[in-house]
Amino acid sequence: MSRAAGILVSVVLAAGCTQSPAPEPFPQDVADTWIERYAANDAAGVAALYTEDAQLLPPDMEVISGRAAIQEFVANTNPPGGPQFEIATIETLVFGDYAHRQGSFTIRDPGGPVLESGKFIELWKKSDGKWLIHRDMWSFNAPPPETDTRSDEPS
Repeated sequence: MSRAAGILVSVVLAAGCTQSPAPEPFPQDVADTWIERYAANDAAGVAALYTEDAQLLPPDMEVISGRAAIQEFVANTNPPGGPQFEIATIETLVFGDYAHRQGSFTIRDPGGPVLESGKFIELWKKSDGKWLIHRDMWSFNAPPPETDTRSDEPS
């Protein structure tokens, strides 16, 4: 092998050994801020965590587009003293300036009983160095089947 070919092979092998940078972690601090602002009935603060052209895709409704419409939706659907919202993240993935999060949620009466539960998926976007929610879609789980406590046997 010629010296030039040997150098070329060495360069190619060395380039193949370089490590790509570790992916950026999911912006959990922003997700936690969403929960805090929602619990505080801060519709403007919640809406500020979405991109200007964000979209909510709620169940049984038309798409809600834009930060101002999202603020109005949150204000109308999250009254003070309303139910408590719990979120469990199942999966996150960051790919460049976008991130994905999938999870489940539980809505509880302030007294504690579960009112509803469901799942969600979000697409996040890094905008001007800040992670914001770009698309937000959720749906409710079917209620558990009622158990029949009656006996079909005659007494």
